[in-house]
Amino acid sequence: MPSNPGVKNIGIPSDAHYLLSKEAKRLKISQAEYTAAAVRYFAERGLHPVEDVAREGQLIMLEVKKLGNRIFSYMQVEERTILMPMLEEMLRSRVTLDRVLRMNEMLVAHMTQQVAGATPQQIAAQKEASVQLRAQNEEVIARQVQEVIAATQQRAAAPPAQVPNDSLS
Repeated sequence: MPSNPGVKNIGIPSDAHYLLSKEAKRLKISQAEYTAAAVRYFAERGLHPVEDVAREGQLIMLEVKKLGNRIFSYMQVEERTILMPMLEEMLRSRVTLDRVLRMNEMLVAHMTQQVAGATPQQIAAQKEASVQLRAQNEEVIARQVQEVIAATQQRAAAPPAQVPNDSLS
């Protein structure tokens, strides 16, 4: 009869008792604490201690794989909803800046030559030519940005390269 009514005695095979003694000693806890912790571990997880021990590692790997898939899906959504519009705006700004710089260089060189002896009619004609040149540049900018965006979207829509995940299966 046990001396403590809150403690129950159980019989276990000799080989299991040897492992219990060895592990409890290694962890510097009592055999009762070790046994109680082992029972709680399986009970709290709803695991069958004989059949599910090997399966638990597989279940953990499956959960890790699911989490990885969720993270990858989230990243793809972020790419389409945030990063692509940012890329579009960055490209539009870059192309616009390049075109404006080229246009300014051409205008400065051209105007410097012609302003020296120009009549008011010639200056008005130069202003009109500048307006037309700006309109042409706007069209070119829009076309270049759309070409880059279309190519980027086509690349983003392509199926991702398959990464071997044999270790997760």
